[in-house]
Amino acid sequence: MEKNQTNGENIKPVKIPIKDVLDLHTFAPKEIPSLLKEYLNACRKARIFAVRIIHGKGKGFLKNSVRGLLEGLPIVASFSDAPPCGGVWGATVVELAREIDFESPDWFQILDEGARAMGVSLERHQIAQFAIHAKELVAWNVSTDLTAITDHVEIAVKQFLDNLPVPAFIPPGSRLLDIGSGGGFPGIPLKILRPDLHVTLIDASRKKVNFLKHIIRTIGLEDIEARHIRAEELRSKLQAEARPNVIVSKAVSKLERFLDWAIPLLCRPGIIIAMKGRSLETELEAAISRIEGEGLILTVKEYRLPLLDIQRCLVVLSDSRDEFKACQSPR
Repeated sequence: MEKNQTNGENIKPVKIPIKDVLDLHTFAPKEIPSLLKEYLNACRKARIFAVRIIHGKGKGFLKNSVRGLLEGLPIVASFSDAPPCGGVWGATVVELAREIDFESPDWFQILDEGARAMGVSLERHQIAQFAIHAKELVAWNVSTDLTAITDHVEIAVKQFLDNLPVPAFIPPGSRLLDIGSGGGFPGIPLKILRPDLHVTLIDASRKKVNFLKHIIRTIGLEDIEARHIRAEELRSKLQAEARPNVIVSKAVSKLERFLDWAIPLLCRPGIIIAMKGRSLETELEAAISRIEGEGLILTVKEYRLPLLDIQRCLVVLSDSRDEFKACQSPR
């Protein structure tokens, strides 16, 4: 975890050790809201479930601000004044939830409030379907290696809320192909968000495809299939009328390589969407000649994931900007 330390125009990141005490006196007030969320999440990940936050006594402004922030964090189980040996009301002891069950109100709250923070309203049945997917993902992950993300809060944010900006770029009734779907991302959440889509999930791992088929059956999704096949092999097996007009992928490969797979499969005019982190410049530089050579229009949509405050972006490539104006938000 890093803190930005400014010296004139130079900004130097400073490592913040993750331990059971956080002294807020060394931070600017504007840094505290995002710091507190990120730090407490890092503590849970490090299996530290009791954290003493030193905010000082003063007039109580910082203490009240900190406690207001703590009340809005689902990962916080409880908090109270520190004991006499720990600062009493000049510090707050926070107890973190050791695990948030996928069927609990807390997990529902993370998805509901997180979606609203991103400008999206989720239906209760959609969150329930996400919960089924998440529960099975964790259960199968023991033997199938579906994801490196195992913390329940991170699964909610990084695996499900991360998909919410995507449907705005997908026209109604599209034939969507998810290349390298793995644990079902983003294809299955997109199908839950947009039942009108005709979805195909492909992956080179038979075990992962078996999981995808299991999830499709368990949730009861229709007009969606999972296939054990590589993208390079799929082109010869698709009829022209069955080719996807939207192709998506989440962090499967570098952008240039993804385009090598996607462009031969795409029904033109069509749309290609790559879900990426924030470090994108090098990948775009490597792929720009291919993008321009194919006559594709580039749109980069940046957004932040709530709770964890992580920056993400979508790389959207299309034959026309008008193609993805039909749908403005997930249903």
